[in-house]
Formats: sequence, structure tokens, C-alpha cells
Amino acid sequence: MAAKWYPVIDYAVCVECGTCSDFCPHGVYDKSKSPTPVVVNPDGCIDHCHGCQRQCPVGAISYVGDDGGAMKGVCGCGGGSCCG
Repeated sequence: MAAKWYPVIDYAVCVECGTCSDFCPHGVYDKSKSPTPVVVNPDGCIDHCHGCQRQCPVGAISYVGDDGGAMKGVCGCGGGSCCG
């Protein structure tokens, strides 16, 4: 888990489809608020996971601690074991 890595939602761009909160298996989002994505457990996000960002159809997700993607996919999100 990452203390300085978690998603940030750009609500000006977000279309509230619920895809990110439905996708994340780590409890980062408050599913009771779906389809509006609300980050309630930032420490649950896996360091350098870009899984929910890749699922977002409008690109409304960025990350605190993003280093420009140098380690994108390291944890295997979206195709590996750690993120669904």
C-alpha cells in the first residue's frame, strides 16, 4: 500500500459513471456514494497502480505522487493479480 500515492478526481471532468469505484478492489472509493467517486481510503491504493485511471472514459483521474508514469503497470493492475 502507498502512503503518498492515491487517486484524485477532477470533478469538472468526471461524468460520474462509477467505473473507477466499481473497478477498484482495494476499498479506495466509498461505494455507497457511487456513481460519484469519493476517495475515502487513500492508503488502500497500491503504489503506482493506474488501474482506475485506465478505466476512466474521460481521463478524470490523476494521482498524488505520480512520477509521470515511469513505473506504470509495475503492480500489474488491469491485467495482473493485485488490482482485479
